[in-house]
Amino acid sequence: MKSLGNFFSRALHHHADTESSNNSRDQDSVYLLLGQKPGAPDKTAGTPSREEVLNYLGQLAKDYHLPPKLVYAVADAESNFNVGLVSHNYGHGKHGSKFIKSTDYGLMQINSKRINHDVVRDSAGHKMKIDGSVVQDWKANARAGVAILKHNYDLVGLAEGAGASREDLTLGTYSAYNHGTRHWHKFLERGKDGTPTDPGNRNFLERYHQSSER
Repeated sequence: MKSLGNFFSRALHHHADTESSNNSRDQDSVYLLLGQKPGAPDKTAGTPSREEVLNYLGQLAKDYHLPPKLVYAVADAESNFNVGLVSHNYGHGKHGSKFIKSTDYGLMQINSKRINHDVVRDSAGHKMKIDGSVVQDWKANARAGVAILKHNYDLVGLAEGAGASREDLTLGTYSAYNHGTRHWHKFLERGKDGTPTDPGNRNFLERYHQSSER
C-alpha cells in the first residue's frame, strides 16, 4: 500500500469532517434517522438467522455499490455476525484503575461516541443521523455500519488512486473503519510474510480471504 502525501491527508481530513453532525452547516436539513421511528427498534427484526443477516448485508452492499465480500468480512471481523454483541473499550486512570471509554454495539460494532452525534448518508445520498436505534435494531445497526463503510471506501479509493489493488483498497477501508479516517494509513504495515502487523487488520484480512461473494 503506497504512502499518502500531504495533499491526500488534507483532502481526507476535510472530507471526513464534513460528515460530522457537529460540523454541519446545513441548519435547514431534516436528518433521516436510521430507525423506523426515532429511537425505536424495528419490531419485525427480532433475532435473525445467519442467512437473514447475510442476505440483508448483501442487499445493502448492492445498494451502496460495495463489494459484498468486503461487507461480509467486516461484519464477520467485527462481531462474527452476532447482532447482540456488546463490547467495551477500556482506558486506564492515573492510578491504574480501568474505566469504560466507549462501547461498541451489534453486528457492525457501532461505537457509542457516534450515537446521536455522527451523520452518514444513505445509498441515495440523503443524510442520516446515527441514533439510539443502532443499539436494539440490528438492521439499523447494519445500515449505519455499511453507510460508514461506504464513506471510508470512497475516501481510501481517492487516496490510493486507480492503481490500487482490490486487496489494498479493501484493507485500507477496514483500517479506516476500525481506526478512523485520520489514522487508518498508520496501521497498514505488513510483516515479512505479507500479513498485516496490526492484529485487527490481520484478523479482518483472514476473514476476507475466507469469505465468499455469495
